Amino acid sequence: MFFGGFGYLLISLAFAYHCIRTGRPWWWLLVIGMLGPIGWGAYVLFAVIPDMAGSNSARRFADNVASMADPGRSYREKLREVERVGSADAKRALAEECIKRGLFQDAVELYQSAMAGPIGASDPVLLRGMARAKLLAGDGLGAVTAFENLKALDRAAIDADTELDYARALTLAGRTDEALRQFESVVPRYPGEEARCRYALLLQQIGHKERASALFREIIASVKHAPSYYRSRQREWYRIAREQLAAG
Repeated sequence: MFFGGFGYLLISLAFAYHCIRTGRPWWWLLVIGMLGPIGWGAYVLFAVIPDMAGSNSARRFADNVASMADPGRSYREKLREVERVGSADAKRALAEECIKRGLFQDAVELYQSAMAGPIGASDPVLLRGMARAKLLAGDGLGAVTAFENLKALDRAAIDADTELDYARALTLAGRTDEALRQFESVVPRYPGEEARCRYALLLQQIGHKERASALFREIIASVKHAPSYYRSRQREWYRIAREQLAAG
């Protein structure tokens, strides 16, 4: 009886985590929590499956499996597609592959090329990709501009990860006060420890060491008492928190 109840809770939490992570409307949490298996089925049918179809996640999974045998295969295929077709979608796919490989400036150039068409600048998917690529390439001001354009264009395209990336871009651009406010906004809503850890690192950098240490301790307590799957996913931020506290 205990195992069944525990399993029920884990499944509900897994769906809730996906719901928050992907920026779903809050009422999905009520459906998942109150209707149980019926709610789970509805969430899979009306949220997960359409996402899979729209984002080609099944194809990406197959690509990931194939890349284990040939790590360069996915990149070469996407590069050939850009050379053969040259469409905005092909360039976006190659840009995403470049980001995976740490080729951030190449990704920026691909997004710029993809957005050069008549409607490219108003495509939220391309604009979000451009913003992240500029952030990772170290162009804080360019990333901030792209994120702010995205917010003005389509608020629905802003999920928790995008909000965190915007805070990071503000930090990189030297707009510290705005970055602090952005972190304060996103930390309570972010499903994981990354936002809290990055916020603590910024506080520490500007001399707010007591507040930073308190946040590092919160991270350690949160991860230490969490289920194993959460501890595994948050291992990096837990390590950073411990190292920062140990360094004094």
